[in-house]
Amino acid sequence: MSTIDFRLPPIPCLIAFEARARLGSGVLVARELCISPSAVSHRIKQLEEATNLQLFRKTSGEAVLTADGQAYLEAVRNALNTLSHFGRNPAASTKTKKQLRIAAPPTFAYQIIIPRLKLLQENFPSLRFELQLSVPLVGLKADDSDIEIRFGIGHYPGYHVTRILDEDVLPMCSPEYLAQHGPFENYEDLQRATLLRCTIEPWHPWFQAAGLDSREPVGTLQFVDIGSCMQAAAWGHGIALARPKMAASLTASGRLVPVFDLTAKPAYSYFATCLPEALQHTESLEVINWLRSDLEHEDAMRALTQAAAKPSVKRKK
Repeated sequence: MSTIDFRLPPIPCLIAFEARARLGSGVLVARELCISPSAVSHRIKQLEEATNLQLFRKTSGEAVLTADGQAYLEAVRNALNTLSHFGRNPAASTKTKKQLRIAAPPTFAYQIIIPRLKLLQENFPSLRFELQLSVPLVGLKADDSDIEIRFGIGHYPGYHVTRILDEDVLPMCSPEYLAQHGPFENYEDLQRATLLRCTIEPWHPWFQAAGLDSREPVGTLQFVDIGSCMQAAAWGHGIALARPKMAASLTASGRLVPVFDLTAKPAYSYFATCLPEALQHTESLEVINWLRSDLEHEDAMRALTQAAAKPSVKRKK
């Protein structure tokens, strides 16, 4: 079984790339970031190696963005802008607020934490939050954090562990893909579809629930990040195994729709972890319990809404 040797790039590389694209000069970037021009070049080269993309090309002696670089720049700017504003409250004095550092995988951060920023600030006005991205499975480790959200089986020796989000999975794709390659009336029909494979979200649990004796899909598209896999599905590249909360923004915008109603219990869940010494300060445990309670309340309200709605016609097996 092949895997992709992929590591998410360090934040300094992303900052250097954004500045190089904006300023158009390595010297100006070096001046802005207080580093040497060679360090700027090194960071951009490191980013190109990490993403396997050519971000710039030489034209008449000038470095200009490639098509891949332009597309990646938009994603990088959106991410940096979001992270730079996390926990910022201009009306309050940060000197009187205690910092609480939360590390989380990118998709969890974007879909779960960031939409709840206002609620976090309202419920914990004495805290100043700092968000870090962390994906231990692919080697991206956050700096020391008070709370780290982990995706796995929950066995983390030496840590206080709280299961915080446990969702079923189901296949989703874009409406355009469904119209072009569907209809998928029976589960077996997926054999003629392009199934997108994410190495940390195996298809086996759903295949088993559907009564299919199928192996993990093997194709040209594989991912190590759930969010990237779902984005690929939203762009019409195939069918992804998705979690409702992780896909919330894509389903709300109509870019992803379920292929079947059948769900399955996945191999992994999300856990909030912290070192025992962090529990000496009750804020960490209070934030963890609040986040878990808010997610449970959201699930309960959705269940009531679905129960009150008219039952949908189920597809045939």
